[in-house]
Order: sequence, then C-alpha cells, then structure tokens
Amino acid sequence: MFKIYIKHLLLISIVGFPLFSTLKYFKKINPIVKELSDFRFTDIYFGHFQKKELDNDIFLVDIGKKDNLKTRKEITSFINNVNQNHRPKVLAIDINFKHDPLVSDSINQNLISALESNNTVIYYDLISNSFSEEKDFLQDKSEIPIDYSIVEEGFSNCLVEKDTFGVLRFFQPYIISGEDTMKHLSIVTADKFGEKSSSVLKKNKKVMINFGYKYNNSIPISDTEKYYQLKDKIVILGLFTKNKLGQPLYNEDLHYTSSNKYYLGKSFPNMYGGEVLATIISNIKNNSFIEYKKGVSFIINLILSFLVYYLLLHFKINYKNLFGTIEILTKFVLAIFFVLVSIFIIAKTNFYIDLTAVGLISFFAVDFIGPINNIIQSIDKWYNKNYSK
Repeated sequence: MFKIYIKHLLLISIVGFPLFSTLKYFKKINPIVKELSDFRFTDIYFGHFQKKELDNDIFLVDIGKKDNLKTRKEITSFINNVNQNHRPKVLAIDINFKHDPLVSDSINQNLISALESNNTVIYYDLISNSFSEEKDFLQDKSEIPIDYSIVEEGFSNCLVEKDTFGVLRFFQPYIISGEDTMKHLSIVTADKFGEKSSSVLKKNKKVMINFGYKYNNSIPISDTEKYYQLKDKIVILGLFTKNKLGQPLYNEDLHYTSSNKYYLGKSFPNMYGGEVLATIISNIKNNSFIEYKKGVSFIINLILSFLVYYLLLHFKINYKNLFGTIEILTKFVLAIFFVLVSIFIIAKTNFYIDLTAVGLISFFAVDFIGPINNIIQSIDKWYNKNYSK
C-alpha cells in the first residue's frame, strides 16, 4: 500500500509541476481565474460571520467627487472651521493634491496654510524606483509646496497586494529604503493619537489586517452641524461616498478586502482606501491584528493533504464497493468540515490557519485517484512485460 502511495505522489509531482505552471500563466491573463485563486475559506468568516465592533474614536469625512477648485476650497474651510471650534486630535488627509492649472495660487496657498497644523498628517504613495539597482522606493507626494517640517506624513499604499485584482489582506507598516525608515500613514496617525505601535509591526514585514471594525456613517464635508462630533477624535478626510445599498459609489481608491461578502465573482471592490486606513488604525489601537504564520499554515495544509489523499487511496483500493459513498462524504462532508475548522480557529483564537488548500484537495482528489491509479497500473504492466524476467 505504501509503495502504491509513493507511486501516486511521484506521478502527481511529475505531471503536477508543468500543470501548475500552466495554471499560473492563465491566472495572470484571466481575471476570473485570478479571483478564484485569491479566494480563501476564511473570507467566509470575515464577510459573513465576524461581528463588527464600532470604533467611536475614528470619524470619516467625505469630500465627495467634485472639481479640484471646489474640493480645495471646501477642505480649506473644513480644516479651519473644525480646528478653530472643535479641534480633532488628528486630521489624516487621505488626498493627493496634484497640480491643476485651473486652481489659482491663492487657493492653493490657503489650503497649504490650513494643512500646516500640528494635528495634521498627510499621505503619499510609494512607487518602485526602476532606475535603482537595489529595491528602493520613491515618494509620490502632493505637488503643492507643503512644508513637511510642520506636517507629518506617511505612505498609504499597502505594498503587498499581488496585483490589481488581488484581495487586500495584509499591509506593510514600515519600509526601509536606503538609510530611511518610512512609516505607513496608519502608524503616524496612531502615534499622534497617543497609541504606540505593537511589537508585531516589524520593519519590512507584512501584517494581516483584522477587518472586524465599523464606523459611524461618514460626514459630508459641508455638514457643519456634525462637526462637534469630531472633537478629540481621529478624523480621516477622503472619499467615502456610498450608494443606497451602502456600497462605494465611485471606482477611485477602491480595494477588494477579505470582508467582501461577494468573495466569488466579485462585481465591485468593497472598501475605499480611507476605510482600510481606519481599519488598520483600529487594529493598532486595540492590538488586534490577525496572527499569521505562513510556514505553519503551509505545513499543516501539506500534512493534512497527504493524509487525506492516503486515506482516499486506501479506501479506493481496499473498499471499492464503498468508494461511491466515500466520494460523496469526502466532497461534501470533509470539505465543509475544513471550512468550518478554518472559521472556528480564526473566530476563537484570532490566528489565521486557512485550510483552503486541503479543503480543495478533499473535494477534487476523489475524481483523480481512479484515473491516476489506472495510469500507474498500466505503467506497472508495461514495465513488467518489458523488463521483468
């Protein structure tokens, strides 16, 4: 039995490697395959079962989608008004002010004067420096001349997404580039609020985000009657406009996240970048990041996959009459069991061990064991016929 099992593993390895490489190619060119390959069982928990905790320390202020002239005037008025009358603890500006010839220098200068306050933090994107031999980054900052000796700054892109269609699960808190250590905007914001970063936030190491937080409805930037709620709070200023169903209305600065309820065949990303920023800040405040050890998760999936395949092969060879029943139980009972175990572990321990791989193997392996076994028997017959005495 053990020899047969080794033959199965050997054949799977020989055939599986080129097949896996081919599938990886199709993943790059096929958005449907991309989405399916990025699905995890734990997304079911994040999207449907995880109870969201309201964070009353963070408020979202929606700038809406208008022309740059009106937007900059409204932001200037908002910052001046709210700082003078209600004074938030932190104003995180999730907006990149690009050069616009239609906006006068006086409008830009008024905006700069409003931004240059000691409770303001502003974002920039990090972009790979293609001209450097070593892996480092350039800072894509706002194009208006802000005095960064007054305004603190941090990068806001998470840097660990696989591609445009990738599900956002992780973020990178620090980036070392040359002699500089750059901080994510969430770290800068939390520090200014008085929350020190956890020891899990290490340099050049990605961290898994816990999307178990929700926030009060965003405040339109022109709704001055609600400004009083912002006193001593963290205020994130950005695009947060939603439609009647509570989904993002615009397609700018959007992300698929593991909390998306439509984890298969997603029609639209589910969170604005400012909402992701708020979620990471909540994680820092509550020290509630999801603990994830990639190596441990891989080993557990590998061991369980070998065990499931061995047991299926054992029943296939020794209990042929029962294998039809075993096939049904494996496809639906065992696969669902691994889904439930994945959900249970992360719900009870905040530890991410995703059993998607072994679950999929449990579902599909029963269809391949028979054909693989027939191929091996044919190879054995051919070998015995031609080389055995």
